[in-house]
Amino acid sequence: MKNFNTNQARHFYLAGKKGTASDPRQADNGDIFLKTDQSGNLYFIYKNYDGILTRTDTVPIKNITSYKLTHAAAMATKLNMHTVAIDTTKVTLANLVGKTLSCIITIHQFTDYDESSALTFVATVVGNSVNTANATAFHKALAEAIELALPVPDPGFPLIRVFSNGTEVTKAIAKAGTATGAAAGVVLVEGPQKYVRGKLSGEPCNFSVAFRLADKNIGDIVWGTDTVAASNITGFQTVPANYIIADLEYFALGERGDIYRGNNWPNNVETNYQVNPFSGNYDILTIEYPCEPRSTR
Repeated sequence: MKNFNTNQARHFYLAGKKGTASDPRQADNGDIFLKTDQSGNLYFIYKNYDGILTRTDTVPIKNITSYKLTHAAAMATKLNMHTVAIDTTKVTLANLVGKTLSCIITIHQFTDYDESSALTFVATVVGNSVNTANATAFHKALAEAIELALPVPDPGFPLIRVFSNGTEVTKAIAKAGTATGAAAGVVLVEGPQKYVRGKLSGEPCNFSVAFRLADKNIGDIVWGTDTVAASNITGFQTVPANYIIADLEYFALGERGDIYRGNNWPNNVETNYQVNPFSGNYDILTIEYPCEPRSTR
């Protein structure tokens, strides 16, 4: 689970809409009301999704250090893509027949955030009269080789998505040899991963690409180029902010009292989480303030 803050208390309220009922008890579940006391300090009344009226602490307006509205789109995790291509300034395609060209891909932080948790695999293309005919033919062979070599810890969530000429190359396509090449190269996109609330974040693993062609006459040759940019592949441009917001709700409710999750299972009380990680559009209003010091009396 992510840690969203340290040495602070964070309260989370999912507001369906601003409440307008004169009596909050008659409000809809999810309605939130902005109130002020006689001193002008503000607080919120909230009818939660279990139909229970709750309220926040009283916040002296003078104590507010910041308030910020963040739209969901700004919290989405952007995916990167790598365009991998043969470098014809370093090698001549016609001279690659019989040569083995290795594309070495390292997936970083594969199991955790430690840089030592890396997974490396090698895709190889052996030059022949077909795949060295032109750059398009070579990139077709390279796309298929990368997809075939790509490890598959979970078939539903590939670590890398391989695209060639605008079409995703699957294991079936690669095995059949029916990918379509593109002169511009092969596009590799960070693959969004599985999301489970409070356990798996859905974040992609970043990766790096290296090239090796061993030639006994002239030594190792870096035969390709790797150009990194924000992904422009439809459906694979971002990981939705919903994952982050769902984890924020899970984290905040844990701090507020749901600290014994799963304790005494199956007789535990299940919290009614409201953020849907897989649909919806959630913006966040953040209000920060220091708590008033407690009286020593």
